[in-house]
Amino acid sequence: MIVVPSLKANEQLQREAAIWAASIGASYEERRRRKTKDLQARYGQDFLVYTTRGPEIFTPQGKYFFTLNMAELRIQNMGKGQPDHFLEAIGAIGRKGPLRFLDCTCGFGADSIVAAFALPAGSVLEALEVSPVMAAVTGWGFGHFVHENPAVTAALRRIHLQCGDYKDYVRTLPDDAYDVIYFDPMFTHTVEGSCQFQPVRGLLDHDGLTLSDIAVARRKGRRVVIKGRGFKRLQEALPETVVIGGRYSRVRYAILTGVTP
Repeated sequence: MIVVPSLKANEQLQREAAIWAASIGASYEERRRRKTKDLQARYGQDFLVYTTRGPEIFTPQGKYFFTLNMAELRIQNMGKGQPDHFLEAIGAIGRKGPLRFLDCTCGFGADSIVAAFALPAGSVLEALEVSPVMAAVTGWGFGHFVHENPAVTAALRRIHLQCGDYKDYVRTLPDDAYDVIYFDPMFTHTVEGSCQFQPVRGLLDHDGLTLSDIAVARRKGRRVVIKGRGFKRLQEALPETVVIGGRYSRVRYAILTGVTP
């Protein structure tokens, strides 16, 4: 992966970009007045542009940089006492002790951020993202983004993200490694008009979650939670599946308890 500074980057920003590139194992290259289209032609999708707001992904469909996205609104709603079905699904509501949480499909990181903000002190929050450039941008946000609310910034710092494929990683875990193993395979069903997804749709993991993946996860976690829109086939295959969500919401959560090997 290649990191280049923005076209008008000053010396300080160039140094910052070089240090960050080295920290994630990427190669830093000087901009040399090259236009974005020239960089795309040379490096394809394996390059990031480091700007004053952090690294940016450039694709033919647009660009993406780290923001809190929907996590911002959800945290505000939590402060108003409104329910969050994701937190209910992972067992965070009213929880007193720490929770071990693994987000297998981190993407933009919104669910991990909400979990980190809501879970008790001492909780373990780990995340996986299969796309190297997406992992780099979201990881930068977790480690460097500063929010006006110090509690949100602290929540970001609690999340440990690594680049990896959950299909491989989960199988290497000891049994009962996490309290919750979470999947959001909705990237394969994104709304066409969603401007948030358009620039990075081609970078995100489009491999479907299989019953075999779920079976492995149930051995590695006490609870498996899957985000989706409809779970008819899952409930037919696994009748013990519990589904929760808002009555008028397209998003729902399927919950399966872990199994003893």
